[in-house]
Amino acid sequence: MGLLARWATSAWAACREAVFPPRCLECAEFLPPAPAEGLPAASAAADVLRLLGLHFCSGCLQGVIRMGHPLCPGCGVMFKGGVGEDHLCGRCLETPPPFHMARAAFVYGQSLVDVIHCFKYKGKTQLARPLGVLLFEAFERYWGRAPVDMVLPVPLHRRRLKERGFNQALLLVRRWPLRPGMPKVPVDTHVLWRARATAPQAGLGRRGRQANIAGAFALRHPERVAGRHILLVDDVITTGATAGECARLLLENGAARVDVLALARVI
Repeated sequence: MGLLARWATSAWAACREAVFPPRCLECAEFLPPAPAEGLPAASAAADVLRLLGLHFCSGCLQGVIRMGHPLCPGCGVMFKGGVGEDHLCGRCLETPPPFHMARAAFVYGQSLVDVIHCFKYKGKTQLARPLGVLLFEAFERYWGRAPVDMVLPVPLHRRRLKERGFNQALLLVRRWPLRPGMPKVPVDTHVLWRARATAPQAGLGRRGRQANIAGAFALRHPERVAGRHILLVDDVITTGATAGECARLLLENGAARVDVLALARVI
């Protein structure tokens, strides 16, 4: 961007903020002026406040917790207390999930619940960019040395897609930044589809979620997944029932390995 264009952009932003001062999307508190450089690059993705501070006040972000160790190598749940080594949780020991591993960027605590609800249910799609950068940082952390062949956003049923107007999982991965020399991972939205509408998963226990989601997905082009390392992407993992159902279907149709990445996970 040339000097004149940068000046014009800065002048317009200043005028807009003077007339319409930015407010926190959650509590409506006035936000401080945005830094001149705007959204930071992917290298600064660890700084949650800088990335989301253009949309939320520091008070509404103070409870955002990054997923850390110790955690379960299978389902990715973080153990409370923060002491000890990674180890399989009781659920994965009893019934190993069909996917190879699941990971999340953050704990699904109240602050992040509010952020994701603004994104999904209030139509604040401008959050897709900063949230996508944070998700990409987790992708690099866990899959930087194990390249995947294909990214599949968990699809919505056409009825839900029409109501919401967008698939939040797709928006999170659509504009992932790339490091120099990093191969682009194809994002495919035509292979996995939601064949059956289901009742909301909220309020259901683990078994209820599994029963509710059983048979809800189908594949259009199974040959595309044969022998491939697939990464499923969703916004939130609760019990892993949805991810598990998708992974089972992909593996039954020849996928070599299925992993799962989410923005947040319930612990």
